Amino acid sequence: MKNKYFCIKFYVVFFLLVVISYSSFSQNCYPNNWWVGMKWNKVQIMVHATAIADALQNVTTNYQGVKILKINKVENKNYFFLDVAIAPTAKPGIVKFLINKTGQSFTVNFELKARRPGKGQSYAQGVTSKDFIYLIMPDRFSNGDESNDKIAGMRDQTLNRDTVFNRHGGDLQGINNHLDYLQDLGVTTLWLNPVIENDRAERTEHGYAFTNHYKVDPRLGGEKAYHDLITATHKRGMKIIQDAVYNHVGLYHFTIQDMPMKNWVHQWPDYTNTTYKDQTLFDPYAAKKDYRQMADGWFTKQMPDLNQNNTYVANFLIQHALWTVENFGIDGWRIDTYAYNDLDFMNRCNKALMDEYPAITLFGETWVHGVPNQSYFTENNYNIPYKSNLQGATDFQTLWGITDALTKDFGWTEGVNKLYTILAQDFVYKDPTRNVIFWITMILTGFIR
Repeated sequence: MKNKYFCIKFYVVFFLLVVISYSSFSQNCYPNNWWVGMKWNKVQIMVHATAIADALQNVTTNYQGVKILKINKVENKNYFFLDVAIAPTAKPGIVKFLINKTGQSFTVNFELKARRPGKGQSYAQGVTSKDFIYLIMPDRFSNGDESNDKIAGMRDQTLNRDTVFNRHGGDLQGINNHLDYLQDLGVTTLWLNPVIENDRAERTEHGYAFTNHYKVDPRLGGEKAYHDLITATHKRGMKIIQDAVYNHVGLYHFTIQDMPMKNWVHQWPDYTNTTYKDQTLFDPYAAKKDYRQMADGWFTKQMPDLNQNNTYVANFLIQHALWTVENFGIDGWRIDTYAYNDLDFMNRCNKALMDEYPAITLFGETWVHGVPNQSYFTENNYNIPYKSNLQGATDFQTLWGITDALTKDFGWTEGVNKLYTILAQDFVYKDPTRNVIFWITMILTGFIR
């Protein structure tokens, strides 16, 4: 009798432990929602949790209009990727995916939302040559909320306006507070340096080393502050451009700290930096070794180079871009380090955005030297094998032409003639008015109060 009682007691305890384990199970989905009626209706959901794929049997759902196409297990058992199709008939609601593992089952909720109204009119409007763009580094503009200057648990706890290498405390609320000022200047479009979480130990003020694509940096005010700023901007008839970084992430990105698979990033026997030599991408006589080092070498040791030929990486990046436009309602993308991306991937990413949002603007940072170099990365009139679908570029060539015109004597190749020569080469672009002309100035006065 004692043995029987002991067995019953054991099974009850075991059952409770299973229930506790089930109830405390934590997983992250990327993305964690999608929208009905999207052209991109085959979504690949990354599920990340400790040993999530270990003993995974199947995933099911009975949500009408949602079909599971494939369960993808990868090298790391902390991940699996779920391919789902969302039918045009699907309605907004919570999709419950039942994940069945040996000895346990649990549910992952995935929200389907109604789409944001006003595409091409109140968001995803695009930017034209009539617009005046103002570039802001949020940490450097204005501190609208001192409560988020330091966030407990984040690696960078600096707050010192006496050095450019520390955070200064600026945030999205600070920008929101000064929209009157910006509009009085004639600004029609705000372009912000990256707002995505950038949780590293130093030099986090610029934002270019993401650590979680689906999280707005809390030191800038988080997702709510970003929504509030964009809503306020649009109410004024102004537009917003977000900075995209596809080429690399930060060392502390969760997919680097716990990599889904070895080839998530470009791997080398020893650390290999990019050469920064864009010429090797279009030189018909360039060595394959030089081409690969330019394209696949890391931008810096702190910024692992994403392998965009990996279909999981490509889907992760493209879906995040679409998700961001629909979630926040941005009007255009400035694409960082354009030449260092896989260019075929960039064409796919650009096409996905333009198919979904025909009026959206896409322009790439092409910090290169020479009009042929710059125009190679944009829509152009060349009869060459690689044809870019990028609408425009940050026009460094015109920037340097303006600098020459203002600082050098008149000559056949210098001064005003250099600027004229550069502008006369506009015939190589499919539409030169899509290039973003800019002028670099140094602001020494610090924050706007």
